[in-house]
Amino acid sequence: MKKNFYLDVLLFVACLTCIVTGVVMDFHLFSGGREVKMQLRSVHLWSGYIMGAGFLLHIAWHTSWIKYAAKQVLGKKE
Repeated sequence: MKKNFYLDVLLFVACLTCIVTGVVMDFHLFSGGREVKMQLRSVHLWSGYIMGAGFLLHIAWHTSWIKYAAKQVLGKKE
């Protein structure tokens, strides 16, 4: 259960970071030149990578629940 909590925290932080940096870059809310823009882009890119990897790990850890829920929804009889 602890691993799920830590993964959820990691996903939340990565998602929040990706959203904030995306909004800041989109609305040009930063002061500075090219260096600041490249830093924001780098943080945005890596937080997206971390989010994607965390999502895949989350799905892998919950495959049994996904199978069970799919059987319930689809009404598969055993």
